[in-house]
Amino acid sequence: MKKVTLLLMFAFVMFMVTNAQTETKTSTEQTATNGPVITFQNLVHDYGTVQKGSDGNTEFKFTNTGNEPLVLTNVTTS
Repeated sequence: MKKVTLLLMFAFVMFMVTNAQTETKTSTEQTATNGPVITFQNLVHDYGTVQKGSDGNTEFKFTNTGNEPLVLTNVTTS
């Protein structure tokens, strides 16, 4: 009886492990089909060596590649 119980528990664990390996869409992939999608021209900006007192402003260019309007609210800098 112990062998049968152990075998059933092992089969159940293996089923759960293989079931957990199924591929699911990430939130990024789901929003790519519907809704707004923000796509940046460059993801990284290297300022190099910044001198004290110099202007550190830069432009970040992006486009909406989704199929609905992209609305930016509460945009802040750090």
